[in-house]
Amino acid sequence: MKRMGLVYSARKRLRRIRFLSAMSLNKQSRKVALCFSAGLILVFLGLYLDGRDRIFTLNAVTETASLVTSDGAFSEWRVGGAVLYTDPFTTEDAAISLSENAYLLIRRGTRVDIQRHGIQDVRLTLRTTEGAVGSIVSPDNDDRLLGNWASLTVSSDDRPLVWPFRGTIVVGDDVSSGVDSVLLQGTVNVLEEQLFRDTRYNAGTSELDRGDKVGFWAQPEEHDEAVVEGFLRIEPSNQERFTEALNAIQLVAHGSADHVKVERLGSSGYQIRATSWARFLYDPLLSFLAGIGALLFAAIEIYTNVREILRDVSTRD
Repeated sequence: MKRMGLVYSARKRLRRIRFLSAMSLNKQSRKVALCFSAGLILVFLGLYLDGRDRIFTLNAVTETASLVTSDGAFSEWRVGGAVLYTDPFTTEDAAISLSENAYLLIRRGTRVDIQRHGIQDVRLTLRTTEGAVGSIVSPDNDDRLLGNWASLTVSSDDRPLVWPFRGTIVVGDDVSSGVDSVLLQGTVNVLEEQLFRDTRYNAGTSELDRGDKVGFWAQPEEHDEAVVEGFLRIEPSNQERFTEALNAIQLVAHGSADHVKVERLGSSGYQIRATSWARFLYDPLLSFLAGIGALLFAAIEIYTNVREILRDVSTRD
């Protein structure tokens, strides 16, 4: 009887040791899992709050656009055969016909309003508060310095016209009773730079409605327009087939900005921006890290459940 009591006491102590060791390992695994979870949350929080450069690209067809040039060397437009008006009160008889090889050099800080309906002539209106809006140059030395206002009627009969620009731009106009030129269609793409790599991924695409007014903004709250680059393409008007009004002005503009602001039917509209959560969906590296994190969480959960099962088995023994 005494020997049986000693055996029972030894088994009881062994069970207690197993139970305490299992509890200790379980607590250690929980601590490790907790520390790992906290570290992973901090890493993801840092990646979520990480500021990255975003490039917005506007691809639109419009009847009107307004831009303010920030680089005169980037704004050299071919205007051969155009009709020049140097004063708002100039009559058609007093207008100046330019040579077929004439170019318009637009100075920095000049506002340019572009308008075209269908396949008609393009109307350019240039104005500035200081100095000259630019000059007209041609190979035959028929150079002309413009004043603080000028207007040109440009025809593209022979071939398309491509006019590059750099500056701030507003595409479309508010729809009201006095407006006859609007945005016809367009899309806005957001490209965000990847983490640790000099590449970009598409963080979203938004469709624009007819009649929207679109602009690029550099700051979230301040009224600071972003400088963008792009070009205007004017299709020729002597096309043999029937041409819809969609061929008015084809425009592409892209640049680094905080967001693109869309005004609709005279309202404040909405903002197009890349959300921070989008990078976990579209950034390949962050998607890979998110998958690794999910697998590790699953492994920790499986390990915890196995430890619980082993602890129950050792307690029953």
